[in-house]
Amino acid sequence: MVSASLPFVVTYQSPAVRGLDALGDPTRRRVFEGLAAGPRSVGDLAGDLPVSRPAVSQHLKVLRDAGLVVVRPRGTQRLYQLDPGGVAAVRDYFDQFWTRALAAFAEAVEETEE
Repeated sequence: MVSASLPFVVTYQSPAVRGLDALGDPTRRRVFEGLAAGPRSVGDLAGDLPVSRPAVSQHLKVLRDAGLVVVRPRGTQRLYQLDPGGVAAVRDYFDQFWTRALAAFAEAVEETEE
């Protein structure tokens, strides 16, 4: 017998969906945007945000788990930077809608010209 009160667990999410979920939080999105110019440390990122360094670290962990950020050691620091593969997955996700929208627009233009 299976209980009806079992929680629903997602077993697989595409990289794009994980990325979009991670970017749903406004503070996390600001952390992500803070990495657009290049690699930065937690302390550097925290200096630009109204949250603590531990909070920035937690947001970076979520972004790393979503495949949007990678970390590399530099001496005693850990530098975070955007992961091009993860960012590309999110972009590809949106590109599919953009491609469809452009095709629909072109079709609508052709119909009105006829």
